[in-house]
Amino acid sequence: MASSGNLVLILVFLAVGSYWMAILPVTSGGIFQTYGERWINRLKMDARENEIATRNGNDSDIGVQENGDWKAPSVNLGWWTWLTNVFRLPIVSVFAYRGEPTNCPICSCGINNNNSRIVGGTNAKEGKYPWMVALYYNNRFICGGSLINDRYVLTAAHCVFNADRSLFSVKFLLYDRGRPVPESFERRVSYIMTNWFVNAVVFIMNDLALLKLNETVPINDHLYPVCMPVEEETYAGFDGIITGWGKLGNYSFPRKLQEVTVPILSSDECRNQSDYYKFQINDRVLCAGFPEGGKDSCQGDSGGPMHITDPVTDKYVLAGVVSYGYGCAKPKYPGIYARVSRFLSWINFNTRDACWCS
Repeated sequence: MASSGNLVLILVFLAVGSYWMAILPVTSGGIFQTYGERWINRLKMDARENEIATRNGNDSDIGVQENGDWKAPSVNLGWWTWLTNVFRLPIVSVFAYRGEPTNCPICSCGINNNNSRIVGGTNAKEGKYPWMVALYYNNRFICGGSLINDRYVLTAAHCVFNADRSLFSVKFLLYDRGRPVPESFERRVSYIMTNWFVNAVVFIMNDLALLKLNETVPINDHLYPVCMPVEEETYAGFDGIITGWGKLGNYSFPRKLQEVTVPILSSDECRNQSDYYKFQINDRVLCAGFPEGGKDSCQGDSGGPMHITDPVTDKYVLAGVVSYGYGCAKPKYPGIYARVSRFLSWINFNTRDACWCS
């Protein structure tokens, strides 16, 4: 058995090592920037070669430019969160103070305004998903996201990985991207937080990011957040409703918000019915799709929500965040989604300065 002194040395080594593992690919400046750029560019090439792709947009006015000015996110506390998870330590942040919000309104989340559902990747009803946001980078659409309270948007970490937060804008109440309505507005991103995001060929883990807006958004009858899930719930057997502006079956990008409904699989079902590697299916992801394919999220849907409707309250609940897949709608390759219920404590702790709806 190791002595207490050796144990301390081991813990220090792990802390320092995990810190460098977390920041090395995304640190700006000098050799680290060079290494980071080569690393992420290599991942992009390998993903394209193997068709194992995250689902960002990449058309003329859609998607981040391949050779854009990529820099580190302004805040990345992933290594700290990783340490607290591994050693079961209480999560404490010494890097940022977030006071409790004041004068929070009484509001409702995830209100279901229309019980009818359009299935099969067609136009959603305008105003049906008011929490749905469009994430733009350098004035180009790249990903979706979900408003979860009056101050934060939840999206996929790979949408913001190694990027300059000052170039992001978040657009609200946008249905037709080509024809914004007068009610549409945007916010800038004041900082980005990820949870020890792992981005490697055939393996993506902890694919969630919180975007803090530069100012709060007004919660009213036309704009309100989606409801959060029950902790550790998998929602296996539920119908998952995916919304986004991602690629259609003809490989074009729609202007109007789309929705599609697919069944959420249990982890065992996904391992047994799909051709993914077993280690890709873990407790931090959800699988959703049909064995025969045909319906799925696709490039451009990344970061957007996969909802379920709560059978008791009839409200929309955020079960997953669009992450990646092998191609789109292929047989035996359901879509992979970050499982939001697995990260509730991290989300709640890091958004404690926001007003929540119930």
